[in-house]
Amino acid sequence: MAEIIPLRKKKSGFEEQINNIVQLCKDDLNSINTLILEKLDSSVPLIHEISKYLILSGGKRIRPLLTVSSFHLLNNNNSSTLNKLNHIGLAAAIEFIHAATLLHDDVIDESLKRRGKLTANEVWDNKSSVLVGDFLFSRAFQLMTKYGNSETLKVLADTSVIISEGEVLELSNDKNLEINENLYFDVINGKTASLFSAACHVGGMCTKASKHELEALKSFGKNFGMAFQLIDDAIDYSSKDKIIGKNVGDDFKEGKITLPIILCYGRSNIEEKKFLKKVFSKLSNNKADFKKTIQLLEKHNCIKDTVKRAQHFSNVAIDSLHVFKNNSFKEALIKLMESSINRIQ
Repeated sequence: MAEIIPLRKKKSGFEEQINNIVQLCKDDLNSINTLILEKLDSSVPLIHEISKYLILSGGKRIRPLLTVSSFHLLNNNNSSTLNKLNHIGLAAAIEFIHAATLLHDDVIDESLKRRGKLTANEVWDNKSSVLVGDFLFSRAFQLMTKYGNSETLKVLADTSVIISEGEVLELSNDKNLEINENLYFDVINGKTASLFSAACHVGGMCTKASKHELEALKSFGKNFGMAFQLIDDAIDYSSKDKIIGKNVGDDFKEGKITLPIILCYGRSNIEEKKFLKKVFSKLSNNKADFKKTIQLLEKHNCIKDTVKRAQHFSNVAIDSLHVFKNNSFKEALIKLMESSINRIQ
């Protein structure tokens, strides 16, 4: 049986809540990890090396945890209630989709590190990373067809399209400081929230959930994902050096136009706009430029307003769970959502 990958010893409130769900879903998570290890196997050594390097590098398994938590939120007898559907296999498929997008994103963003380690494209090369990402997508679809049905396959196939659209939408607006909030929300819905939503949705589909309950799970996942990404955006310009394994300043160094920067540019005067255009066009690694950017963000209340928007999505997510009976899984999901918002505090 595969071991659950431990989190760092010094835990934040968010990590504590993840560990709480890990304990609630311990048997399921061990089964997911076992299945993942089995499906990482390949007759091509490089595929196995890169896949294992990424997937076993300490990720928190948030998305598959959402799948199994959504399943148990509605189903307390610990077994799938519909013929053929298997929440373990679908949760593993969700993680493979996520891993594939990470490999592709790191190539596009020319990222150097992820989770404190060199990215796969740095250790190997861009071509290998892209092709192994394609392999992981293919493995995900194998899992979908084996453990799902036509309805779950449609949900995850549609989600894969939305993810791709979000990535292309972001790329087409690269370095565009004048992108509006709604367009940026479309980007993060595609790249992040859509998979959170699908993870919860397919977990519920493995039970006898009503249409109303499935819609509630979709809403919870989507709004959780939106809030989660917005807090990630804000964290990048935090005064702290490192939060939950994310290096502060990564987005800045890669020239990513995230919501704090969009708000800042819109509220800046002519001289401040010139500075931001210069900094984000040349991919500045200059600490003085980063410090000045943070000062502008603070001047225009951009971090606070980004967190406010995240809090709105968080409130909607939590409200979505009110249709379900109170149990340990509902409580754990609510606490996870709440602690996710507090990552920046």
